[in-house]
Amino acid sequence: MEDINRRVSSLFITLPFIILAMLLLIAALVYKQRDLTILTLLVVAVAGAAKLWTTLGRRGTLCHTTMDRYKVFPGNRIDFGLTLKNNTLFPLWFQINIPLNGLRRDESDVETSLEGESSLLWHDSGRFHWELTAPRRGIYRPGPVGLTCGDLFGFFPKTQEIESHNEIVVYPRLVPLKPFSIIRRDFFGIPGDESPVRDPVYILGTHDYQFGRPARFIHWKASARRHVLQEKVFEPTEQEKVLLIFAVEEFARSGDSEGFERSLEAVASLAALFDTEGVATGFITDAALRGRETFFRAVRRDPGHLPSILEILARIRMEKGRDLIEGMRGMSGLPYGVTCLCFSHRMSEESGTIEEYFKRRRVPVIHYVGAPSSDGVTVPRSARRTSIRAIDDILVGNDGGVDRA
Repeated sequence: MEDINRRVSSLFITLPFIILAMLLLIAALVYKQRDLTILTLLVVAVAGAAKLWTTLGRRGTLCHTTMDRYKVFPGNRIDFGLTLKNNTLFPLWFQINIPLNGLRRDESDVETSLEGESSLLWHDSGRFHWELTAPRRGIYRPGPVGLTCGDLFGFFPKTQEIESHNEIVVYPRLVPLKPFSIIRRDFFGIPGDESPVRDPVYILGTHDYQFGRPARFIHWKASARRHVLQEKVFEPTEQEKVLLIFAVEEFARSGDSEGFERSLEAVASLAALFDTEGVATGFITDAALRGRETFFRAVRRDPGHLPSILEILARIRMEKGRDLIEGMRGMSGLPYGVTCLCFSHRMSEESGTIEEYFKRRRVPVIHYVGAPSSDGVTVPRSARRTSIRAIDDILVGNDGGVDRA
């Protein structure tokens, strides 16, 4: 959008001119110059009326921004709108300027802002509308809104900043993956309803209680609601369970931002794949986050679980924020049969610590690293060679990301 020039006159907006008009009025009154007195009174009255017009109009103006979506993938369209309402008895002129803070850039990679201009009659309302394209992964907060309000002549415009609390979360790209499988760890090898041991973590629903079944499987809250004893129905105990770990320390040391983003895309794509295949998925990271401080999600499967993992990935910065092992100790206990997939830039002492931590709990760990083995990285003794793989082993090429609305 082209730059909008401010519609103001140079006649009444300068303080020296107002002072000069007042001095001329005093002189005209002293020397009894009737025509000059009328002229200066008219000038001062118009200036005062325009000033009061703008002041009252500014107080009676309402402004708020709207968006059709707040969580998107790169390349998705965002409909950004702003609504103005004039609650006064005066017609007003408005000019809008909204910095996007990285949400949109021009061809020379310079940040741009949204601009608009409008005039509203008394008790009138208007709406601005722009179409934006979501950029790369991250958190974006457009604003504050710079609202310039004034009389229709533009004599005394006043600008105020209106805070906008809108936050746009751009997820990592979903990229194509090669055929992928994880270690299946069946508990007693048969589905849950036929297994001699029930898994109390995964509950599908309830049905009427059958005589002779263990009382510990009764769902008391559901029974109270329906006034009939209800029994819990468990998911199969052979359900695959995966914990995704993203270690940022080595990325921060190397400064490999391209590999960092590529690894995040791989994690996001795996999480989406597991959600499609019905795999219970958890996530934890040691990275610093933008905004919220929720750095892990428990291993489970429900409709809102994938978006919560993708949001953490969108908030991740290439900076260490906490100790990974301490964070895992603060998590609730891992369910039986979980497999850990650890993503990092390269094998390090932290990788060995993670390996030892899960080894004591008899949990297999597969390390996915972005740096090639030819970098001369010393692999910790605790890590088996068969458990170290390259991220290229699961990604199909470098381009062709798949965006989901």
